[in-house]
Amino acid sequence: MSWQVIAAREFQDAVRSRLLWGLVAVVAVVIGLTAVVPLLIPAMNASALTGLGAASEFAAILVPIIALVAAYLAIAGERESGSLRLLLGLEPTRSAVVLGKFFGRTAVVVTGLAIGFALASAVAWLAYGSLPLLAFLGTLFLTICLGVSFVGIAVGISAATATRARAMMLGIASYLGLALLWDLLPQGAHLVVEGSPPGGTVPAWFLLLEGLSPSGAYSALVTRTLSAMDPALPGPASLLGGPVPVYLEWWVFVLVLFAWTVVPLVAGYWVFERADLN
Repeated sequence: MSWQVIAAREFQDAVRSRLLWGLVAVVAVVIGLTAVVPLLIPAMNASALTGLGAASEFAAILVPIIALVAAYLAIAGERESGSLRLLLGLEPTRSAVVLGKFFGRTAVVVTGLAIGFALASAVAWLAYGSLPLLAFLGTLFLTICLGVSFVGIAVGISAATATRARAMMLGIASYLGLALLWDLLPQGAHLVVEGSPPGGTVPAWFLLLEGLSPSGAYSALVTRTLSAMDPALPGPASLLGGPVPVYLEWWVFVLVLFAWTVVPLVAGYWVFERADLN
């Protein structure tokens, strides 16, 4: 059995279990509502671009939850129930299982995000009277990349754990550490190094440290995308108060997202390949 067959089965199972449609509904409602938040704050000088910015800030918190929930039991759940041994009895390799689970769950998350964002865009278009297509497509693409990154993390965790409880514990820990609490690290470092909390401008190392998590890299890339569309929106140069060093270029944060996708997946496979499933 090839990884493609396993991936197709994963996607079909998600459709039958209504997981996909639940993702679509959550993304459409939450992103649609947060996109119109700037209209409620007169000081924000609301526009479709600021609406996308607001939606992306919430997406940096929401999408990791969606991806982790969709994928953290991909292997651990079947391993605990015993159905994984039946699957391996059809003679796929363990690498095919990991790849199939990853691509199958990725397809679920990507489809859910794409349809949900498309529905949310209708809300934004009605609220603002226009929707900059390039900015919307760029934000959607980066949001999908964030989702794929957390699917890699979740499948890696699932491959490395033998029980649902352990997979859930590590999934929660990864969400807290990489999506919710990561910002405390650069904030605390700034307080120690500079002697005060971050102000109007920050040192370059602060932005780099912020962007070393998947959600931070995503936010950095969205900021660059939207500020490129409208120079009035703050970009890295305005946050630094000067030139942007090479280690804060956009490709650095692309590499960060790629690393968070691949490294946990490879590490999880390494543990899974050596695990005794009996």
